[in-house]
Amino acid sequence: MSTSRRAPLSNAYWRQWTASVISNLGDGINFVAVPLLALSLTQDTRLLASVTAATMVPWLLLALPVGVLVDRRDRRSLMVLANAARVGLFGIVAVSASAGWASIWLLFLVLLVIGACEVVFDSGAQAFLPQIVESAALSRANGLLVAAEVVAGSIAGLSIGALLFDIDPSIPFVVNAASFAIAALLIVSIRVPASSKPSKPPDHDMRLASSVRWLREHRLLRTLAAMFTVTNLGLMFGQGVFVKYAVDELGLANAEFGILLAITAMGAATGGLIGHRVVNLLGLRAAVILPYLVFAVGNLVIGLTHTVWLVAVAGFVLGAAVTVWNVVTVTVRQQQIPPDRFGRVNGVYRLLGATAGLIGVAAGGWVAYRWGVRAPFLVGGSITVLAAVLFARPVLAGLKRAPD
Repeated sequence: MSTSRRAPLSNAYWRQWTASVISNLGDGINFVAVPLLALSLTQDTRLLASVTAATMVPWLLLALPVGVLVDRRDRRSLMVLANAARVGLFGIVAVSASAGWASIWLLFLVLLVIGACEVVFDSGAQAFLPQIVESAALSRANGLLVAAEVVAGSIAGLSIGALLFDIDPSIPFVVNAASFAIAALLIVSIRVPASSKPSKPPDHDMRLASSVRWLREHRLLRTLAAMFTVTNLGLMFGQGVFVKYAVDELGLANAEFGILLAITAMGAATGGLIGHRVVNLLGLRAAVILPYLVFAVGNLVIGLTHTVWLVAVAGFVLGAAVTVWNVVTVTVRQQQIPPDRFGRVNGVYRLLGATAGLIGVAAGGWVAYRWGVRAPFLVGGSITVLAAVLFARPVLAGLKRAPD
């Protein structure tokens, strides 16, 4: 995988970069405000996990059909429409929280629709980026984009979200709606040269089966898709109950919970900035394998320790490893998948990860209900350790022919 620090990044890229920073600020606020709102509505760990799962279910149902949509329609327009819809949906959450008629089931239903918008936006954005960034600059562009998104959405957004929630539960969602509105306006202003738009594939090649077959026959991406699936399963076991773990086991207040998430996000931002350098230093194969081992150790530490600072350190390192791995694998997909097929193949890839993540969140909620909120982190970490052992040889073989 080639990288180039000197490859230019277009004005169109920086507009999308700015739009992503603004919308991710709202996302970060939402990431801490939603579980806090849910915790104020129920103490049942199964229902808390279901709220996290609500945004993942649409990936299971819509990843493939949206992939076809992305290959057929203008990707910029799809991103704008998705953000416009999210403005209204988060407005509903804000009004219900302010008026006092919010319920866990209303929150669940609204988040389902918000998740559907996320599928459209994220699928369109990953396919849109290669239209405005040269191939040689994709690794750097992805790294800068992820780092900025994390800084805005997690380091700033998570801390701000907890503080705003303490003032009034509706305020975080008002800010979130505003961020999506501004981001939509920025994306509208992007002008894409006609020469960079992918040609529309013939109708006979639009069948999902052809893209499933294409992915199955591509040794490198097939292997990475399998890794992505197991990674999501292991990492998401503890995600749905993390707020309860932080409050009950670590004794954190709302604002302290936001700070803990922000520390993890600082690690993720660091990973975004160093992702392409890690590839250059270690090579592609090591850059895929080593972070995978960190995923496992990080989860096990969180599940075993009672010390807040150690959880914070584990979260920082875990966040950095996850982002490095994502930057590497997303860039490989953008470089390896043909532009006119990207939406469908990427949809299959994301469907696998979303299915595993949904299973992980749901199972983690039940494991916590049965054995306590530490158990999901231990189970998730154990799954990832086992997967690292099982995948080591096939992953190295699958990446053997990939350029470093």
